[in-house]
Amino acid sequence: MNCLNKFFIIFISMWYLCLPTFAAFDIDTSVDDEIRKKYNTKKIEEDLLPPLPDNLKNDIPLKSNENFSKPVISTPQLREVKNVPQPKNQHLTLKKGTKFTVRLTSGISDKMSVGTKIYFRLSKPIKTRYFYLPANTRFVGVVTDSHTPQMSGNGGLIVIRVENVIINGNSQDINAKITKANYKNIYFNNIKGKRTYLKNVVDSTKPGRKFYGKMWAKTKKLAGDSVTVIFSPFTLITGVLVVGVNVIGSPVFALFSEGGSISIPANSPFELKLLEDTTIYN
Repeated sequence: MNCLNKFFIIFISMWYLCLPTFAAFDIDTSVDDEIRKKYNTKKIEEDLLPPLPDNLKNDIPLKSNENFSKPVISTPQLREVKNVPQPKNQHLTLKKGTKFTVRLTSGISDKMSVGTKIYFRLSKPIKTRYFYLPANTRFVGVVTDSHTPQMSGNGGLIVIRVENVIINGNSQDINAKITKANYKNIYFNNIKGKRTYLKNVVDSTKPGRKFYGKMWAKTKKLAGDSVTVIFSPFTLITGVLVVGVNVIGSPVFALFSEGGSISIPANSPFELKLLEDTTIYN
């Protein structure tokens, strides 16, 4: 028997041995049919799995507060935005009472004469959608009244009216007053030196008090000696009389003393307030 005949005999023998296995496959298919009749396989997860606990349910979908539709601008792009030309040939109407925070460009004092120009610069730029007022924009004021410290404790005075604003080299008229100077509130646009009349009243009694101190020391010295003790009352009375006259006359003496002077250094902060509606152009 050659090799080909042996191969066919072995193949036919293996075929007969596998017949019971194919019969078993028919039985498994019938079991599947029974399962499909008894159970709804489309809802098997809902039928067999337990319900989800209420505290884990989320009927409202999560919503992010961040708007992802807007493109994210990187740092280099932000630098480019700063260099975008600001709008020009536009106007801005400012209401009465609008305030500007500015810095004094040079020092001022109550020794300035009427008509002297005072310059301020804008501390921070003013930006709107259609208008841009750059930092360091100059505001121009003029001294309308001034005097140095006067008798009776009256302090110095300087009054400044802000009349112009210079934008891109063009001077435009405004009408503003000063409401704050070097962190101090200013009333009626009068920058006043300190009034020192009451302080001068107290200071004018210093000579009498000083003289009384000397007489009191002399009195104690005379009273310590049995020979000179009889003179001690005279020195005491003299000291009391002098200090009494000094105290009584101090309100009059204070009239001849001056008040405080005004001296505000450069770069001091000021606050300007518009006195009427104003339209400015860039």
